[in-house]
This record gives sequence, C-alpha cells and structure tokens, in this order.
Amino acid sequence: MKGIGKRVTIGFLSIVVLLLVSGVISIVELSNLSYDTKVILDAGGEDITMAKGLLQSSHDHSRAVLDLVIFEDSTSLAKRDKAIADIAEQIHLLKGEETNATLRGCIDTLSDCAAKLERVTKNYELQKQKHAALTGRVWYSKIYEPAYNDLTEQIKHYMKLSHGELAPRAEQLSRNAYRAITPVMISLLVMIAVVLMLYYFVYIYSVKPILKINKALSDYLTFKLPFTVKAQLIDQLKELHDNIDALITSSKSNK
Repeated sequence: MKGIGKRVTIGFLSIVVLLLVSGVISIVELSNLSYDTKVILDAGGEDITMAKGLLQSSHDHSRAVLDLVIFEDSTSLAKRDKAIADIAEQIHLLKGEETNATLRGCIDTLSDCAAKLERVTKNYELQKQKHAALTGRVWYSKIYEPAYNDLTEQIKHYMKLSHGELAPRAEQLSRNAYRAITPVMISLLVMIAVVLMLYYFVYIYSVKPILKINKALSDYLTFKLPFTVKAQLIDQLKELHDNIDALITSSKSNK
C-alpha cells in the first residue's frame, strides 16, 4: 500500500487507536470510581446502622429502667441488662474498626458514658437504701437521666465525626470522577482536530486534484483545450495525470 491509500489508512487507524486507548483508560478510571463509591456508601451505611443501633439500645435501656424504678416492673430487669449488653457489644465493634485519633477518642468517651450509665443503674438499690427520701422518679430524673443524656449526646457526636471523616473521601471521589472523564474529553478534542486535519489533507491532496484532473480532461474532450492541471499532484494522482497526459499524447501521435 503506497501513497494516498497509506496516508488515509494511517489517519483513520490513528483515530481508532486514540479512541481505544482513551476508552480503556476511562473504563479503568470508572471502575476505580465505582469501587470508591461503593466503599464510601458502605462505610456511611455502616456508621448510620451502628448509630441507630446504639440509640435504639439506649432508648430500650431507658424504657426498661423507667418501668423498673417507677412502675416497679421486675420483668424489665432482663430488658435493662440486655440493652446495656447490646450497647457494650456495639461499642466493642466500633473499637475494632480502623479510625483516626479524633474518632477513637470519641469512641473511648462513648465507652465511658456507657460504663457510667451501667454503674448508675446497678447502684440504684444501694442509693435508695442510703437515701430513704429518694424516690424512683427523683432518682430517674436527677441521677439516671443526666447519664442517659450524656450517652445519647455522645452517640450523636460520634455520628457527626464519622460523617466528617467521609468528607475527604468524597472529595477524592469527585477528583476521580474528573480523572475518569478527562481522557474522553481529551481524546474527543484530539479526534476533532485529527478529523479536521484529515479532511484538509484529503481535500487538498485528493479531492481537489481529482476535480482539477476531471475538469482538465473535460475541457480537452469538449473544447480541445490543452490538458493542463494547475494543482499539486502527488503519488497515484501524479501517476494518473501522467498516464492521461501520455494517453492524450499517444492519441495525437496516432492521428
């Protein structure tokens, strides 16, 4: 393959290669983006689930203690112990996760609040014996409720910090999205430039010379004008011109 055919083939193959390379890069980046998105969503979902579990267990503990000390419902004792055990188990799971120093400190404080709540609850009977005037309602509002509020506030603080920890990862996700789109945009701009250049060269070195040759040949056949092509001819088009010119010269000689 020589001349114009080779140039046209190289031009179109270059576009194909460019599109393939940009496509592969974009697929890889989009795959990474999909993975990062899944990790962030999973992490956020786990944090929300854990916080909801802690709040629910805290509420169950408060309800059980309320029934126990105010309504003297002894069946609530098992519910109270189960609720505090669930809180301890969930905090233990949080401690096993990899977190930054700030979040670890928050979890430690959360553990202290849960331990304080358990101590306050289990010391209820002892406190009641020491203070005869201490009723269940007063104990609940003056002693238990502040410890319970500290725990729930610390759970909300944990939720806020855990969401804040996801912010840098979300920002990285945004950068990854731009990185995934960039190869496609670059390849698109380059492809447009290549197509315009290809059009220019095909028109200048192929279409325009063919039109000139055809017009010169038509003028020769119609008006017997000299076969003259005023255009830059290369490769097979130059050969075509020379062959036509040779054919016309040979025809004149025969006549």
